Amino acid sequence: MNFKPKNRIAVLILSLTLLLGMAMFWSPNAMAASSSVINQYNNDEKPIVDSLRASFNGSLAQTLVGRSIWYMEYGYIVYGHSKYATTGYSDCSNFVSMVYKDFGYSITSAARKYDQVGTQVNGVYFQKISGSQKYRLVGAEKLKPGDIFTFWALDGNGKKYISHVALYMGVVNGKPRIINTCKGNPTAIGVISDLSYWYGSNFYQVRRVLPDSAQNPGGKINDQGPVMPAKYQMKPDRPIVMPKNLVPAGF
Repeated sequence: MNFKPKNRIAVLILSLTLLLGMAMFWSPNAMAASSSVINQYNNDEKPIVDSLRASFNGSLAQTLVGRSIWYMEYGYIVYGHSKYATTGYSDCSNFVSMVYKDFGYSITSAARKYDQVGTQVNGVYFQKISGSQKYRLVGAEKLKPGDIFTFWALDGNGKKYISHVALYMGVVNGKPRIINTCKGNPTAIGVISDLSYWYGSNFYQVRRVLPDSAQNPGGKINDQGPVMPAKYQMKPDRPIVMPKNLVPAGF
């Protein structure tokens, strides 16, 4: 299973519709976000998002992280094992693949194959805290925004395989954060700030796709724009603000 829970009551969606009169389709039973969900988002994810926007430096790495946030806020993604572009559903690996493809990187949408994506970041692992059920992240200083976290499960023969993937956002307000598909949200996407339980015990490895230059501000960015699905499973009800219009933050 590649759809993992958050370690707190989850979050989100800002209720929005397509900008500039773009055509929009959703099923008659499409979900809508409740006011309590929006309040949870404002208390939980929004401070993290605001902090990232305030420190945005225009690098490709931060822009890629920003795009993942855009999908969290404006994508109205519902969890499911199909392609977001045609159905409005997405799972963890489709989400990560989609974010990267927005910037010209072709990455598999099959979670099991993520050990073949990019290169491994060595020296990053989780260590169990003595006398506790918690784990702590070791080697966080080696991580860079845009890195891909992978997590394992066991198949029927007891063999490990990659069952879940997530994007590393960086250290935000003193904590390393990842963004991924989560249970407990009205939308499929949420930010994880507590990595000390399942995310620690089931950590597999970190993969890096972006070159070192992607961390530098001011470089050329090949932005192909976000995916707009043919059908929404969660009904937007306000204008969707496209990434280029989120100035001066850039996402």
